[in-house]
Amino acid sequence: MNLTEAGSAATRTLTIVLPEAEWQALRTAEPDAIGWLQAQIRQRLGEKTPSPRGASGSTTSESWAGDDY
Repeated sequence: MNLTEAGSAATRTLTIVLPEAEWQALRTAEPDAIGWLQAQIRQRLGEKTPSPRGASGSTTSESWAGDDY
């Protein structure tokens, strides 16, 4: 995991290892797989409002639309 400072809030980067077939199946079911995973984490933690994506310096999953990963 990578710990970086983003303003006053520390952030983490997660890596998930999936076989290619599972990744493709997830992308078929959820075209915005990264956004979906973020929403699942926030829902599990009971967060009402998602943090602004730009606040952490992260890019949105839409910018990876053409990537294979």
